[in-house]
Order: sequence, then C-alpha cells, then structure tokens
Amino acid sequence: MIHPPDVIPKYAPDAVIGTIGGGASAGGGAAAVALPPGMSAYTLADVAKHTTKSDCWVVVNGEVLDVTKFLSEHPGGELAILTFAGKDASEEFNMIHP
Repeated sequence: MIHPPDVIPKYAPDAVIGTIGGGASAGGGAAAVALPPGMSAYTLADVAKHTTKSDCWVVVNGEVLDVTKFLSEHPGGELAILTFAGKDASEEFNMIHP
C-alpha cells in the first residue's frame, strides 16, 4: 500500500465537488439522492470536459474531484493524475491507494 485509504480527505479535502449520477432522475421515477451542500451530480460526459492542467477533474469511486489545485502537490507528479484527466480513475487509484 502506497497511501492509506483516507488519502483524499487528508490531502485534498476540497477536491470532492460531487458525484457521478446521484441527482434527480431524468425519468422522474426515482427520488433524487440528497447530496451534501455545495455538491452536484455530474455525468462522465461532464467530467470529460475537464482535461487540462488548468482545469482537471477525475472520478474516483463515484466521487467527482476537481484536482486542479492538487496537481502540483501530488507526490507522484502531475502526470500521474493528468493521465486520467476527464476520466474515471477508480481502478488505477484503488490499485495504488488500497
């Protein structure tokens, strides 16, 4: 294990900006999931628009993270995160940060 499981809340607590899905259902059949204040529900298409060093979002375990400010602080270097910019990085993240 490279990092403990609490690595995101410990080192990038302000990075979590929302979740994948989780908002009001487009079909109207299911009730909306209540999100914490300041959080939004996003689609993978929304996340895919944020792929640069100046605007970098990733998905980890269903949470949408704006890691733009954290890039320069990442011990593994910016490229380790930028490789997954705009994508679901859960598999790689969980392999490195069990």
